[in-house]
Order: sequence, then structure tokens, then C-alpha cells
Amino acid sequence: MIQNFILGGYTKRLNKGISSIYFNPDKQIFSDSKLIAILDGPTYVALSKDKSLLFAIHKEDDKGGIVAFRFIEGNWKEISRAFGSKVPGCHVSFKETTRTLYVSNYHEGAVDVYQLDDADQLHHIQSVKHEGSSVHENQKSSHVHFADMNNEQTKLYVCDLGTDIITTYQIDEQGKLTVSSELKLEAGTGPRHLVLHPAKPLIYVIGELNSTTTVLNIENDGSLSVKQTVINIPEEKVEESAGAAIRLTSDASFLYTSSRFHNVITVFSVNKDNGELTKIQEIDTIGQIPRDFILDSTEKFVLVPHQDSDYISIFSRNSATGELKFLNNETKAPECVCIAST
Repeated sequence: MIQNFILGGYTKRLNKGISSIYFNPDKQIFSDSKLIAILDGPTYVALSKDKSLLFAIHKEDDKGGIVAFRFIEGNWKEISRAFGSKVPGCHVSFKETTRTLYVSNYHEGAVDVYQLDDADQLHHIQSVKHEGSSVHENQKSSHVHFADMNNEQTKLYVCDLGTDIITTYQIDEQGKLTVSSELKLEAGTGPRHLVLHPAKPLIYVIGELNSTTTVLNIENDGSLSVKQTVINIPEEKVEESAGAAIRLTSDASFLYTSSRFHNVITVFSVNKDNGELTKIQEIDTIGQIPRDFILDSTEKFVLVPHQDSDYISIFSRNSATGELKFLNNETKAPECVCIAST
């Protein structure tokens, strides 16, 4: 079955905004990309569960915010935009029941909350500021990098790369946030993104600054604790590298991470009993700066855009072993740093 993806990225060189692209898993090829909308620096996008709504980060003059689109008669049509910060964010997630968006803002060290009302108009309704620092030269202040929810969408887990803290927020009936608990990781970790285990009370966090993956327990009271930490790449490569994205298979048997500058995908097997990780493969992405990546809907392929070399590498995935094999990188995707499935 043909699959559709949304591409977001920087707009400093060749990219103009957000685009759509089709992947044919039978032929293992992509179509040419098609521009959806001209935007400034749409480095992350989010979609509603039914794929009828699309949200993209955008910069306009001296403001940062969100642009919303609705899929109407085969095309994405802009329905609203709103701005709540001086600089654009770096990640966005969407809560269905309250129609609220949680935008992580690296430069301002904050989570901005937007709401899409019944008339499909966006409003900025809350800004939660983080404070603090840590030991790395890139940790002189808070840098909120990622925020996403548990399956029940009652809690929001926020990665603060600048303070090494994972903050758990309670989400109220209006979609607004209050702090529930905090966990400070090892100094210099730089938590960047996380993914939740689909069946166990576990979270996997990729550290940008020390190139690790940390396994967290979700305790009965909702607080977090560290269960295991593994290194993603050889220790001698850590100082010149930066962890980026993290993905888990739907059956939680294998976990994948990307590392920029060292330019690899690392594969871990996941223990079915305790959820702990064992590294089984490290494979070159055949490109420069593999920031984001995704498993296709069949989970037989891993698709890896490259920020600097401007194309997508296609890998086949062995579902039994989890290992990857490079197939081709013939598809252009300029400055791509986000790939999302529709």
C-alpha cells in the first residue's frame, strides 16, 4: 500500500516549507515531494489521530507560533495561525480531547500551550517557563526540546536538554499544565526526545549531549526513576556527535536511535520481560545529519532524511532480528529534520 508522509525542515537553503511525499514499499521508492505550504522554519509537525488536522511550527517576522491545516477534498488547507513566543519552537504534540497543542521552545526554555477552538481558530492559552542549567557548555540555561503524552493523555512528559530534567505535568480538563514531578538525569545528558513503551510503565529517553539512551520506570505514584542507561555509539565518538531521534517498534521488541555527525542509526533489542536494552547494530545512514527518522507502516523499512545532504536513505528492516540493511538514497528532501506519517 502506498504511504504518505509529511516533511518539515529548515528553510535556510533549498526548502520552502512543509511538503508531502509518497512511499511505495513494494518498489522501495519515493515519489517526488509536493509543497503543501510556504512556511519559515517548520522544523516539526504534528497530526491528529484521524489525520484530518496538521500543525506546523512557523516563524513570522519576530514571532514564533503554529499554523493549522485541515485536509479538505484531497488537499491541505490552512485554517488558522497563532503566535505566542518571540522565537519558534522545535517540537509540537497534539491532545485530541481538549484540542490543545504543546510546543517545546528550545531558545526560550518554555512549553507554549495553544488551543484549536470549535471554529478551528488557534489561541495561545498558556506558557510554562523552565529555569536552570547544567554542566555542558550547551546547558547554560533551560532548553525545552520535546513534550509528549502518556496513552491516556492525562500527563505530559517534557525533556529539558538544558537542565537534564524530565518534568511530568498533569493536564487538566482545559488542557492546561501543572507540575506533577521532576526527575534529574545524570549531569550532561541533555535529554532531547523520548518514547513510551506501549504496554509497560517505561519511558526511553535519548540524550543529545552524552549519546545515551536512558530507560525510566513510571512508578505507581506517577513519578519517574532511572532503570538503565546505555551508550548509543562508541565512547570515542561522543564528544563530536549528538543524539537526535528515538523510535520503538509497535510490539516494543526493538528500539532505534539516530546520531548526528557520527551519522548512524543504532539498533537495540528490548527485553520482553523487563524492557531493558541490548545494543545489536550500529549502521551508517549514508548521509549528513540524520536528525529525524521513521518506521514505515509495515515496519519493514526505516526512512532516514538528512538535514545537510538533502536526501532520504531507505533501509530494509528484518522484523525477526531488528537489523537494518541500506537500500538506496535517491530521494531529495532538502533540509529535512522531521518526517511524520499521515
